Amino acid sequence: MNHFLAIPLDDLHGYLSESDSHHAERVLRLQIGQKISVSYGKGKVYLAEIIRINKKSVQFKVLEIRRHQSINELHLAIAPTKSNDRYEWFLEKATELGIKRISPIISEHSERKVLKRERGLRIIEAAFKQSHKGFLPQLDEVQSFSDFLKSELPKQRLIATLNEGRKVSMAELDYNSECLILIGPEGDFSQSETKLALDHNFKHLDLGSEVLRTETAALQSVGIWNYEKGKL
Repeated sequence: MNHFLAIPLDDLHGYLSESDSHHAERVLRLQIGQKISVSYGKGKVYLAEIIRINKKSVQFKVLEIRRHQSINELHLAIAPTKSNDRYEWFLEKATELGIKRISPIISEHSERKVLKRERGLRIIEAAFKQSHKGFLPQLDEVQSFSDFLKSELPKQRLIATLNEGRKVSMAELDYNSECLILIGPEGDFSQSETKLALDHNFKHLDLGSEVLRTETAALQSVGIWNYEKGKL
């Protein structure tokens, strides 16, 4: 069954965006009375029936709730990889696994400093539809590492680095509270950045003894978080 990110009209009715309406009508050739899967990106997935097809809008009526996806409290702040393909792959897979928020950050060792947020949003939305998710992750504008640390941050905050010192394992985290994890670029965070994070009450995160690529460390964090969260 086709899954769409929809726009609500009221409690029982909604419509598809212009581009999705065109895809539903002209490509999929859906008709009035056919069933579709929809979500407003806030957690619930609905079974709906198409009730009206206009030139630029397909409208539907909600029939029932199919699934409720609880909001994942994981927030990753990640330095974009040198290869844009690897970063976009991360966006896709993190959305499929389930994540609350993604914040691209530029650090001292970052080799890529420009990102096209609109393209990232399209990748996230496509993964959301493909995997029939109920919750659509938030993708922030890119900002510097130092500026990001000045923003409002959750109490549970960790930084994944290769630096020595006491590290917190994923098993020690509180999976009922929002958690922010910083993931650095290929060259890791600089010592000054790590110190700045620690000064902002971050703790070192233990992701194991292996040296991981940026996107691998990020997805390992997402995977472990979802696994541990699922055991609660």
